[in-house]
Amino acid sequence: MKTLFLLFLCTATLLAGCKASPVDPGLEVLPAPIHEIEVRIAESFPPQVFLYIKGGLSDSCTTFREVKTSRSGETINIEVTVQRPKNQFCAQVYSFFEKNVALGSDFVSGKTYTVKVNTQTTTFVFP
Repeated sequence: MKTLFLLFLCTATLLAGCKASPVDPGLEVLPAPIHEIEVRIAESFPPQVFLYIKGGLSDSCTTFREVKTSRSGETINIEVTVQRPKNQFCAQVYSFFEKNVALGSDFVSGKTYTVKVNTQTTTFVFP
């Protein structure tokens, strides 16, 4: 009986750790409006690729939330989100955020790569 209880407790703990943290029901999470993206390659060995992102915050209550990066072959997909309280009146002041995202060095010299950030797309050739 004690072993069964411990097994249940361990399983419950593992499952609890695997769940994604829920979004606060009082928040709206939205794709960020992207104004500028620029690939930058650091002159290091090996060369490191970074992505500069400039995005918008639509009002005084909106804040940057997160950047999620995934890669499939020569395509890098980046999702940038912002958050704001639901049903709250905020000053209509548009502002910006800037982020630098490290994309690493796992690229092949001479190949062309595509970077998609929300609705914007750019390409670069790895040196």
